[in-house]
Amino acid sequence: MQISSQEPKSNSNLSVMALIFLGFLVMIFAFGKSIIDVFVLPPRTLDLAVDDQIETGFLPVYIAEGASANPAVVAVQVEGLPIVPTPQPEQEEVARDPGLVPDRIHIPVIGLEATVIPIGYEKLQFEGQIYDQWLAPDYRAVGWHETSAGLGAPGNSVLNGHHNIYGEVFRDLYRVQVGDEIRVVSGDREFRYVAVYTSVVPERNQPLEVRLANAEWIQATEDERITLITCWPYESNTHRVVVVAVPLRDSSG
Repeated sequence: MQISSQEPKSNSNLSVMALIFLGFLVMIFAFGKSIIDVFVLPPRTLDLAVDDQIETGFLPVYIAEGASANPAVVAVQVEGLPIVPTPQPEQEEVARDPGLVPDRIHIPVIGLEATVIPIGYEKLQFEGQIYDQWLAPDYRAVGWHETSAGLGAPGNSVLNGHHNIYGEVFRDLYRVQVGDEIRVVSGDREFRYVAVYTSVVPERNQPLEVRLANAEWIQATEDERITLITCWPYESNTHRVVVVAVPLRDSSG
């Protein structure tokens, strides 16, 4: 009498298919949970005490989510004439020139020539408010805040960098003075700027209100400018260095 082996094979195939199906379900669940976590779980909490332990690198700088600069706070002067970034009146939104993405910077007075790369940010929360914490390149390069203005367009193009780590690209930024020239390049186009404001302000161990006031300088403006920021002094990160420069116009206009 011949015994058929078809039934055991069928059962085995069904078991394998069931295991494969179960594996797919686990993968789908894990993927779905990761997506839900991104959109549902709150950002990590901002901890100023932890920040203040950082002695090398870029002391975190925060701005409130979606914030723009207060024109009265970040007004600058060129040849005695104030340049105030005046907010535009409410109107139907129109497309604005985003400008060009910078890729190199040259500051002759401090002998700096460096690559510029786009840099992003991390969202954090503090007492119910969401803040953007800007990152800095982890090698010798200047970081361009990717949501800030591009070169040649109205707005604030923000550049940051380390001063005592990862190549120390902005080690000497504190030496830049009003009147010094800064050149920023995008592809084959060079944009020339002149420094019109420099400041070294306390940052470490300061309340959040003070840090946010310092960060006004990196928020969006309506006038065309570049803003460079780093930390100081070289041995620690107690202060914030801010340099603001505006387009250098030909004497002919």
